[in-house]
Amino acid sequence: GVMLQRSGLFWLAVLITLWVSSSAQDGDKEEETTFDLLQISNINRKTIGAKVFRGPDPTVPAYRFIRFDHIPPCKPEKLKKIVKLIRQNEGFILSATLRQDRQSRGTILALEGPGISERQFEIISNGRANTLDLIYWVDGFQNVISLEDVDLADSQWKNLTVQITGENYNLYVGCDLIDSFILEEPFYEQLKAENSRMYVAKGSIRENHFRGLLQNIQLIFDTSIEDVLRKKGCQRSQSTEVNTINESTEILHLSPAVTTEYVGEKPEKKAEFCDRSCEELGTMFTELTGLRIVVNNLADNLQKVSEENQIMWELIGPNKTLKNQSVCWQDGRVFADNESWIVDSCTKCTCQDSKIVCHQITCPAVSCADPSFVEGECCPVCSHSDDSEEGWSPWSDWTKCSVTCGSGTQMRGRSCDVTRSACTGPHIQTRMCSFKKCDHRIRQDGGWSHWSPWSSCSVTCGVGNITRIRLCNSPIPQMGGKNCVGNGRETEKCEKVPCPVNGQWGPWSPWSACTVTCGGGIRERSRLCNSPEPQYGGKPCVGDTKQHDMCNKRDCPIDGCLSNPCFPGADCNSYPDGSWSCGPCPAGYLGNGTVCEDLDECIAVSDVCFKVNQVHRCVNTNPGFHCLPCPPRYKGSQPYGVGLEVAKTEKQVCEPENPCKDKTHSCHKSAECIYLGHFSDPMYKCECRTGYAGDGRICGEDSDLDGWPNNNLVCAANATYHCVK
Repeated sequence: GVMLQRSGLFWLAVLITLWVSSSAQDGDKEEETTFDLLQISNINRKTIGAKVFRGPDPTVPAYRFIRFDHIPPCKPEKLKKIVKLIRQNEGFILSATLRQDRQSRGTILALEGPGISERQFEIISNGRANTLDLIYWVDGFQNVISLEDVDLADSQWKNLTVQITGENYNLYVGCDLIDSFILEEPFYEQLKAENSRMYVAKGSIRENHFRGLLQNIQLIFDTSIEDVLRKKGCQRSQSTEVNTINESTEILHLSPAVTTEYVGEKPEKKAEFCDRSCEELGTMFTELTGLRIVVNNLADNLQKVSEENQIMWELIGPNKTLKNQSVCWQDGRVFADNESWIVDSCTKCTCQDSKIVCHQITCPAVSCADPSFVEGECCPVCSHSDDSEEGWSPWSDWTKCSVTCGSGTQMRGRSCDVTRSACTGPHIQTRMCSFKKCDHRIRQDGGWSHWSPWSSCSVTCGVGNITRIRLCNSPIPQMGGKNCVGNGRETEKCEKVPCPVNGQWGPWSPWSACTVTCGGGIRERSRLCNSPEPQYGGKPCVGDTKQHDMCNKRDCPIDGCLSNPCFPGADCNSYPDGSWSCGPCPAGYLGNGTVCEDLDECIAVSDVCFKVNQVHRCVNTNPGFHCLPCPPRYKGSQPYGVGLEVAKTEKQVCEPENPCKDKTHSCHKSAECIYLGHFSDPMYKCECRTGYAGDGRICGEDSDLDGWPNNNLVCAANATYHCVK
């Protein structure tokens, strides 16, 4: 029977494939419902920064990304179809197989745009907080919804299914529902495809890039979550129904079944090499030892469950009589499977496979204008039943429901033709009507929750960061209420022991000068281990501090100037054939460069020095010359130098001295200096000005102009002449 069923399913799949193929040929009338995000993003073996690995599904590769700036986005035409289907389906289902690095935080899927740094939504697996975060932006405000205790970032392969449809945000790992949340607002209605980009594994910042392996990432539409799980090999059995949590669930039944870490198609087991390092295996064994202690403690605590929870213990414990039975628990009462009961007279509940299913009782229409309600009954009744259609017109259409939400009433009427009949029965009928539940929420502003504990330091040595978060859920903003003001995340620095710093070589110094100019020499350069220096137990630099190299390897030419054939100071020019030539003699000499004699600048330039009585005052030196100082009563320069050019340009000039003109006289400030002549002795005399008297070198005031000073003066030359009256 199983073989026939599989055969029938096989041929049914073939027929469906042929029908889909023919439909595509007829014009691709039906849209795609499943999108392989890796495929429509052109991610393959040639993608830069994408490494290929083998995952649970051997038919397709798994990828680890190391260059996130090279991850390509989904094709624009595919993105437009995806956004359109998200709006039509009021959400989507995301299916993925992943192995996330331990304690890492990474983006699985993100829609970015229309700006460069703007994002519309992203799904992030936060290994540090052990949550799966749905982050979306509405009217510029960020909203974060977290599913807790997901256990995704543990370096194990996980087959996850994320359902975001309508108000539901659910996470399935394998076949098990891990956590769920009711969405407050349909963010997917505001998604835009224009100028937007959808990425796999690429976070908004470097810390949010996905670290791990990804395989079979798909967006699924027009398919129920049950069908998606069924295709993965899940069966809708008691174990899956029991663990389902929704609004009508009164009690959570825990299934004792042990679930595997990966649920889906089981490929043939092939021999493979362990891709774990010894250090990682040691860490795993250490964690397993700690886990054994935790499990033992939990087992001890379970043994101490109080008598008040005895019924719950019988459902999950070792009691053999109730373990395999399907029962339901509500308001302290136990109901058997398929047993029904009435709640608040208008609600009927049934126990189905340990799950409580409730629905509202539907009331039939009544045929009276003023029906009555009987205590304990949900539906209205009429007081009489003698109705007859004779004489009545047809019933009118039902009126609109009296309410827009919750339960209300509708009415319809008919008229009586009294000429034909007495018309027994009501002329108005009333029936119950109901719409969606009324929203009794009130407008409230958001409030921050308490801060979470600080995370562990992000590093084991050096300076790192610690982080704590808080959520805008105490309360959640609703009905247009304001979002929380402030940051939902705080980060502070943390310091550990200094990290070991291994030494690194600094740059090489320039090469030194070669030891020879020809014939082969040695040059060297050096470097220091200071970029940085080894610190805190770091390793020293490996290699040599000095490096030597051959230089100037060309043969040396025959140098005829080695014997110094030229006069000292004259340039020697050597030629390849061994010949040589000398340059001109140095300044102050005359000759052919080989033999040079001193040049007598005093004879060559006869007026280079000042002459007195035709006596030449020039002194020739070997080499060069110099002039004697100017004679007495003359002042001027005393040039010296080497060569004709200096002698011609630096001639001595001596001028007669004039103490009165040069201000070198010794007259009093109130006296006048009178120059007597170059050859006079003395060359000048001093006379006191009018109003003063004295010998000229000393002058005092002479108020009466009698030629004698008012007060006696001490004159050196003549003690009485115009000094003492």
